[in-house]
Amino acid sequence: MTVRTQKRRVREPFPVPVPMNSGMYQKIAYSFVGVTVLIIFAALWFSSVRATVLVSVKREPTSVTVDVDVAKTPKDCQLAGRVLEGVFEKSDSVKASSGDGQTTIGISKGTVRIMSTYSSPQTLVQKTRLLTKDGRLYRINETVVVPANGSVDVGAYADVEGGMSDFTDPVKFTIPGLSESMQKLVTAVSVTPFEGGQRTVHLVSDEDIAKATETIKAEILDQAKTTLNAEVNDPTFRDATYVTEVVNTNTNARAGDQVDDFLISAKVKVTAIYYSKSEMETFVRDRVKDRVPSGRELALLADEGMKITYAIASSDASTETARITATAEVLTKPTTAEGMISKEDIAGLSVDEATSRVKNMPGIDNATITIHPGWVKRLPTLKDHITIKVQ
Repeated sequence: MTVRTQKRRVREPFPVPVPMNSGMYQKIAYSFVGVTVLIIFAALWFSSVRATVLVSVKREPTSVTVDVDVAKTPKDCQLAGRVLEGVFEKSDSVKASSGDGQTTIGISKGTVRIMSTYSSPQTLVQKTRLLTKDGRLYRINETVVVPANGSVDVGAYADVEGGMSDFTDPVKFTIPGLSESMQKLVTAVSVTPFEGGQRTVHLVSDEDIAKATETIKAEILDQAKTTLNAEVNDPTFRDATYVTEVVNTNTNARAGDQVDDFLISAKVKVTAIYYSKSEMETFVRDRVKDRVPSGRELALLADEGMKITYAIASSDASTETARITATAEVLTKPTTAEGMISKEDIAGLSVDEATSRVKNMPGIDNATITIHPGWVKRLPTLKDHITIKVQ
């Protein structure tokens, strides 16, 4: 029997770790502390940087309305005034103007004044001739008696048709039917233009009628102002607001008619509210501030005023009370820059770049940016650290 012998392995010893020296531990500890300090410093820096954007916004025109109650016997919050009304009418002749016009020939007509330095009355029969210096002949319309050392006006017409008989400036006439000696004592001179020898007839247009209507309404209003002002007769109420209501209008022509002129008439109801202008303006100014739209405020400079227009909202002439709506045109500005400046658009930018960008935003007139701490040259990236104020 064979006996096997097994060699016994000799185990190698485990390596023993070499202990680290104390300097290595110190370096690791110092590095960790340094990184921690840097992280803390960075966090403190990010949290401490603040930016303030101070902007001046552009002023914009704004309409503000104020209702003002006017009464003959005013109560609290009412202005003293008068309320009057009346119905006024007028008619007028208007020239047609549409189209190129058509020339017509007729007899020139006008009015002359016959004067006498003779000591007795002088009778001139119908169709008595009147002669101009350049030989144009006219005749009087009817028989007249010229008083001694006096005068009489009478209609006259040209002896022939045509525009050569028309004139506008005064013209002197002799009376060839009288003796030479009487022609020196009894003479004539035109007192109106002579027209109708030649005229251009146009078509009546809708524009002619509309323009004539507006013109006659304005003339009626002027007439009403004179009448109603005299009725008030109070120097306290020198200013007034008027409203007109057309009762009716009439014309004797229609669009397309071919006439030289046409008649138009109108009847208008005029209401006038009288008040003191200075008291009215003071009343409106005191209330404009409270009626500026939400989110805006008045931005008037010391030497700037406001334009105020007035319109009648309601009136009662029987009780002499009225309500006037005053519309003041003022300059206002936003109270905040919300919606005007986006913080995201300027966060993290340099001061110069952010300032330029803000100035170019709609509604911004100027901008100034300050950073805290002052040595930082860029805006914080956190938009919560950016404050926007309106100057």
